[in-house]
Amino acid sequence: MTSATDDRAALRLRPLTFLPERDGVVVGCVEADSYAVLPPDGAALLERLSRVPAEVAADWYEDTYGEPVDVEDFIDTIAELGFLDDAPPGQQDASAAVLPPARLRWQRVGELLFSPVSGIAALALIAVAALCMVRDPQLLPRPDHVFFSDYLLLIELTVAFGQIPLILVHEVCHVLAARRLGVAARIRVSHRMYFVVFETVMDGLVVVPRSKRYLPMLAGMLADLLIVCALTVVAAVASTGDRPVSPVAGVCLALAFSTLVRFALEFLLFLRTDVYYLICTLTGTIDLHTTSSEIIANWWWRLRGRHDRLRDPVRWHPRDVRAARWYTPLHLLGYALASGLLLVVLLPISWRFLVTALGQVAHPDLTSSHFWDALLLLLLNAAQPAVAGLLWLRERARRPRPGRHRAPTRTRMWSPANQ
Repeated sequence: MTSATDDRAALRLRPLTFLPERDGVVVGCVEADSYAVLPPDGAALLERLSRVPAEVAADWYEDTYGEPVDVEDFIDTIAELGFLDDAPPGQQDASAAVLPPARLRWQRVGELLFSPVSGIAALALIAVAALCMVRDPQLLPRPDHVFFSDYLLLIELTVAFGQIPLILVHEVCHVLAARRLGVAARIRVSHRMYFVVFETVMDGLVVVPRSKRYLPMLAGMLADLLIVCALTVVAAVASTGDRPVSPVAGVCLALAFSTLVRFALEFLLFLRTDVYYLICTLTGTIDLHTTSSEIIANWWWRLRGRHDRLRDPVRWHPRDVRAARWYTPLHLLGYALASGLLLVVLLPISWRFLVTALGQVAHPDLTSSHFWDALLLLLLNAAQPAVAGLLWLRERARRPRPGRHRAPTRTRMWSPANQ
């Protein structure tokens, strides 16, 4: 693409990808990790600028589309997006435009992990796990599996810290599935309140055909299912007697159940989970979550007669409105599922932890390891909301007070596409 009829005047662009979509053309640069949606005429002008001087491209645009264009402003936008090649002309390789793009690190690993052979192995693992559960129904996931030990603190630390590498596997599978397609996905560490979380950034999927985006989006959930199956098989092998009583089997079943709960959380669509983004990709919607949320809010305010609180439908994209007709019930179903998980799984487990710990602390025995186990558990869980409160107070103290103004921040002219 960097070849031009006039090397001195034509734009030198980095390798770009053009993907026509219903709302325009998605233009992306993997090197700069920058993406934008341009109208078809804008994408055509960008391609023309890579071959001819700006003045010639402007004349071509006016002749083709019947109106003038501010080509200098357009070039400034392209530069801000990082699409221009800043390398000195003397350092450019004339053959670079025809060479295939460099392979990403771990791209080969992604190709092997998501190959047909790996798919057959995954199906075999699922079949073996299902057979183990049929032969021994005690291996079927249930809340009691969490209590694999009499020491409550050991249970909590094992499940909490044991899930960290499993969550990381979930995110790594997202990354490898994307890198298999040549998308420079990456993992970043963030936090929600006082919880450390891993997040996968796959902005480059916007320049991949829609049919190829599904596997990277579902790769994490597929990994979770295979983790549950693998842990179940290990527990079956390590089980002794009529029930899995060995420490290895107990830990595996506890981690398998907690992983399955985490898998179920992906269907809480109001959290914008992997399933939510899959739906957005399938439907080609823009901001389905906001539209559905505001439709639900409007139902609520109409029910209360507060028409002054209604959201303006003018802001909703027509495609989001069409999809919201069937998505909004699923959105509400997510709240129902969350309530069900809370009532059936989380509250009973938490209640059992609390009652057991309080019972052991109520009759203190300083020589008993169970007493200290229960005391440390209660102190640890009391410290968590305290830390959350301190973080909230710190964030509140940092907010600008009335009358205090911050310097304006610079915003980009083009925002990366969300899908």
